Amino acid sequence: MRFSELAIVCERIRLGDSELTLTLDEAEARQAYALLFSNETLTERQLVFKVANELGVPYEVLMSLEASSISVLLASESSASNSSEWSLEEALRVRNATTTLLFSFLSLSKQMDEIDARLFWDSVLGKRMPISSLRFLKSLNPEVPHETITNSRSFLTDSEIIASLYGNTDALLDPKRWYEKPTAGLRKRKWKAWNEYTTVALDTFQAIPSGTVKVEYDEDENIIIEKVGKTITDIAYPEHPTLSLKERLDKYADSHEEANIAWPEMIPSWDSIVKREGTIRFPNTGAFSPTEYGGYILVKQSHISKLRIASYKSGDALYVKLHALDGDEYIDVGLLTVQIPSERAAVIFNIERMIGSNTEEAKSWREISDDVCIVLGVSSPFVDRRTNTLSEPSLVEVMSDMGISDLTQYVDLVGINAN
Repeated sequence: MRFSELAIVCERIRLGDSELTLTLDEAEARQAYALLFSNETLTERQLVFKVANELGVPYEVLMSLEASSISVLLASESSASNSSEWSLEEALRVRNATTTLLFSFLSLSKQMDEIDARLFWDSVLGKRMPISSLRFLKSLNPEVPHETITNSRSFLTDSEIIASLYGNTDALLDPKRWYEKPTAGLRKRKWKAWNEYTTVALDTFQAIPSGTVKVEYDEDENIIIEKVGKTITDIAYPEHPTLSLKERLDKYADSHEEANIAWPEMIPSWDSIVKREGTIRFPNTGAFSPTEYGGYILVKQSHISKLRIASYKSGDALYVKLHALDGDEYIDVGLLTVQIPSERAAVIFNIERMIGSNTEEAKSWREISDDVCIVLGVSSPFVDRRTNTLSEPSLVEVMSDMGISDLTQYVDLVGINAN
């Protein structure tokens, strides 16, 4: 392939052509990659100073000329020239010399047409190309699935992928056959933040310590170990790739009796998990796959709302009716039950600090005047759309230093899908 052909392909993609056809041998593929995605570049200031000095034009004058980019400005000098006759290898050699500032702008411009020159100067400046490096790799061997190339980048360099695409494609990772290359599993799986719009039914959680998740390969046992500190959070057995999460952990526990394992548990209630220390995650309980999402993480802070105490009463527990703001008015958002004695005491203390002791019958509701704002941090998984109230609200803290301006707006509470 000639350099001008590569330039035309890039220009067509820049103009919106979604088709990409590259017929390259391995050497040409490496040369094209180096031209499109090189790390050796010039800054715009270096290049424009060089050109300005050669043309005898002040730097500021050249920079003031109207153009969408420096590359377009410099390429305009080649508008009357013919396309280059360079091979990719020759173009790469010229480009590399240019990045050392050993070139004549006028002489170089006459060897390219405007389309060639735009790609050339974009390459010299390290500009973002109309084709990504991943898309380029996917175009080299149509017989290799795109997913295989994408996942191979987790453990192979792009140079190694190019070699595999033209040689032994078995060196690439088929995500469905990760167990044939266990080290391919040494990548941290992606986790999604859980929210009220998650459509996956969740019934299992893991409580893991706060800290950095590490993934290691034990060559002696031929297992992949995911852990936080000394706590084992997952195990993968290349020789048994279809085991579920619980089966994997059970198998590990059988031979490691002293191991500290974050066992998956059934979710008993929102209150019980939101008050757990560390990180709460809802794992994918199926077979291990390094390329799929590991599951969901509970971002506790995102579920905390600042709500006002509208009224309260005592009984077997402390019951609190809650208000959010709807514009500049209060709106009912649910009933909070506080059962832990220390939490009940903290809420009552702050109420009495603001409005005095309750002299009425303890089990009757006591309304709090609208001009008094006692704020609680309340966690809830979502707003029940049938009742427009919080589902399973749980007290997080008494926010004694906050007032009406800090209250959560109802539209933020119900989220963007509110009617």
